Amino acid sequence: MKFKSIARIIAIAIVAILLNSCNVTFSLGGFEPSREVVQRAIALQLSLTQKELRQHLKQHNVPASETPDYDINRVVISAEEPLAIQGAISYHLRGTYNLTMKLADGRATDRGNPFDLYIQRQKEGKTWRLARQQPSGQNDEPIWATYLIKPRGYI
Repeated sequence: MKFKSIARIIAIAIVAILLNSCNVTFSLGGFEPSREVVQRAIALQLSLTQKELRQHLKQHNVPASETPDYDINRVVISAEEPLAIQGAISYHLRGTYNLTMKLADGRATDRGNPFDLYIQRQKEGKTWRLARQQPSGQNDEPIWATYLIKPRGYI
């Protein structure tokens, strides 16, 4: 009787440990991006957009003012569609996020900003890349530029 109780407790402990260690979500297309990956992808997309804007202003001799620091939070993914980009598992994600800007006179939060982005999982499965479709003059396959979404602690 004691043996059955001990065996049952051990079995429950093993199942609990296995369930606790499985914090990765699976889908038909592969591993889904975490909310943190999406948050970093949005930040990268904003950074690239700011860089393009500064270059455009510079080309037209318009001084680019300093851009404020910002934080992205409250990411809500409302649609997630698996697809392949350049042969790699990818996702088309849509949703909303809050943007908090750190200004000289305080902070300002813009809530419910929409996002629409593509994220590509690398073949080794360790990192993600933001994929942006590039304009092409032909009706062939779309051309994609990808940018590393730096994981936490990346140097």
